[in-house]
Amino acid sequence: MQTWLVHMRQPHQLFRELGPAGFLAFQLIVGGNALVALLRMISASLQPGLRESGSGLELAFCLLVVVTGYLLSASIGFLGLRRRGLLKQAGVLVLTPLHWLLLSIAAWWAAIELIHAPFRWRKTEHGLDKASRLRSNTRSLLELERLLGDLKRRGELAQIQD
Repeated sequence: MQTWLVHMRQPHQLFRELGPAGFLAFQLIVGGNALVALLRMISASLQPGLRESGSGLELAFCLLVVVTGYLLSASIGFLGLRRRGLLKQAGVLVLTPLHWLLLSIAAWWAAIELIHAPFRWRKTEHGLDKASRLRSNTRSLLELERLLGDLKRRGELAQIQD
């Protein structure tokens, strides 16, 4: 939400920088993800009322939309796991409905905090998964080795003494 708000301070400039397709993608990915997470909780709270007042057809349609959303979300997760060679962890995708619920709670918490404490930003720490840390550490070490090698070749690296 905060990222979206910062970039949308000057929407005309953002549109010029990203172009029409990039601007639309930004709205859908950055703004849309936050909006969907907020709306999920609202739609879940309306469903009990629909069961009492709506027809069976309306209830079936709502159920179809929710199940389709879960399946699409899990499918994207499955593709991501397959691409990373982590299909053994695909069982976690059955928790997609719980993930959506927790995501919605987090979105509402963030929205309330954004209103009441707009300068506090609880950033998500990424790379907590063991496999991610290993890859990240390896990349960081290789980058450090490359930088140190460049400094040594240019004679800008002081000799380390015991």
